[in-house]
Amino acid sequence: CTLAEGDEFEWVLEDDNAEDLLYLVDSGVTKDKRDTALKRLAGIDPKEPFIEIQILSSTDVHKCVVSDILNTSTTDVTTSELVIYSLDKSLGAGKKYDLLYKPVSHPLDNMRMVGIAKSADDIDLDVQNFEVTEGIKERLKVFQLDWNETVRGKMEEIAERAKGFIGVEARQEVTWATDLFFHTPLEFKIGRRVERAYLDAMIIGDPRTMKSATAKAMQAMYELGTITSLKTATVAGLIGGSDSSGGKGWKTRIGLLPQAHRGAVIMEEFSGGGRDTISKLTEIRSSNRVRITRVAGTMDVPAMVRMLSISNPATNGGISHSLKQYPSGVQVILDLVGASEDIARYDFFLLVDEPEGYISPLDMFDLEPYEKQAYMDRIRWIWSRSANQVELERSVAEHVVKCADELNQAYDSHIKLFGAEAWKKISRVAIATAGMLVSTDDNFERIIVRNEHVDFAAQFLKDLYDNDLFQLKKFVENERSYSMCRDADVYTLQEIYTNHSSMLEQIAISTEMTQRQLQLVSGLEQKEFGILMAKLTESRFIVWRGEKIIPTGKFRKAMPQMKSQYMKRASEV
Repeated sequence: CTLAEGDEFEWVLEDDNAEDLLYLVDSGVTKDKRDTALKRLAGIDPKEPFIEIQILSSTDVHKCVVSDILNTSTTDVTTSELVIYSLDKSLGAGKKYDLLYKPVSHPLDNMRMVGIAKSADDIDLDVQNFEVTEGIKERLKVFQLDWNETVRGKMEEIAERAKGFIGVEARQEVTWATDLFFHTPLEFKIGRRVERAYLDAMIIGDPRTMKSATAKAMQAMYELGTITSLKTATVAGLIGGSDSSGGKGWKTRIGLLPQAHRGAVIMEEFSGGGRDTISKLTEIRSSNRVRITRVAGTMDVPAMVRMLSISNPATNGGISHSLKQYPSGVQVILDLVGASEDIARYDFFLLVDEPEGYISPLDMFDLEPYEKQAYMDRIRWIWSRSANQVELERSVAEHVVKCADELNQAYDSHIKLFGAEAWKKISRVAIATAGMLVSTDDNFERIIVRNEHVDFAAQFLKDLYDNDLFQLKKFVENERSYSMCRDADVYTLQEIYTNHSSMLEQIAISTEMTQRQLQLVSGLEQKEFGILMAKLTESRFIVWRGEKIIPTGKFRKAMPQMKSQYMKRASEV
């Protein structure tokens, strides 16, 4: 024994010895190991007997893995990860911090570099602290309508000015779609409901149609948003997941999308993402959250993210087709996205075909862009608006519903490009339009949506689909021809029923049949059966899916009407 009875030694955790806490924490540290470490830290030989240790105060130490905030393209930036030990303050999963830390070598983990947090301030880039000053007001006024300007006219001017930083080849429809995506707040209120305001859109185009170039130019101008490639991304990289930490438990990593909470992500090469990625993105769109399953339980983090997907048309067996080779834009989307319920969750799709002629990069644009600070102020003003600061008066909301009804009457089909949520899609585009044009009050506090913004939004959505490339009108008319039933259709089916009642009755009780099964029921020879099938097909009573014959909605509607009339006439006889 080298110490006298009553000798006292003290160790205090301070900034200059913060790394000493690594001897006292982590799952591998037992009480005996902790006491041995405390002796050594206090300057006592660990083998010294008869030592009483009194812990006079303690603090919680939180361990987590942090990574860089991505506000650039993930394709040309390598992010770093670091294990951080934070005293007292728990760092929330998916949140962003301005972190000041001391890098040290972990003495119990092969001298691996870790960090001891000195301070961690909550941040949301520069949006959270955005304040409207008199200088900002003056810069925002350049986007506002003059008394003699229309919404469309001003939007065309803004698109023309954007050529100055995108390139003279910039196409107006791509510029509008990308700019509307960027300029959305997170939420808006309509009545007592709070709805998602940010846009989730997709641009599908032939190669070299300025899709990615426009998005990258805007991301550089606004200095907000992240660009990533789905061709090389993994589900874990996008969403997050748990990795083994070399026998010392599991580390949970937050993926790109929850990292970008309240921000924007542009996903290039969507066609290379795979169905698994698409299904995961669908889950996020439904809940605005990411759920990561861990050994210790499920981690639930927010993921309210503006998402713009950019893609070439899907390839089939390694062979790609131009957009003009498709019968309609619906088939283009189905090949890429798949399920109709996934399609319905997008706010809009834009198809961009190869131009008839190319514009020389030496050509000049007609209008100079606004100053960069004006563009940066506008998007930060919009992003910083809360749901209570987005105004849709009741009369405007009623106009939204009216426009949604008109779009559904003209274009509703089983592929829900509009559907029950058409009013939400119109509202989001109208809010983005009002934001881009800085429609506001005298104090620049609110985004005020007016009927003219709604009209522009409805026409914008209509123009996306009712054109020679997408051909939605033609698709809808063709689909409705298989579901709408007129008196003439009932009469035609009645004529067939007179001689082939058994076969039609069999079709009526079936969801699908093979050609062979139906021929056996009909009792007809091949030639007569072929003539009958041709008549049923021509009349839109059946459709073919490979070898399967499927009754249409028109048949389902006509059959009970025909039978009712047929039985009435039979009873009269």
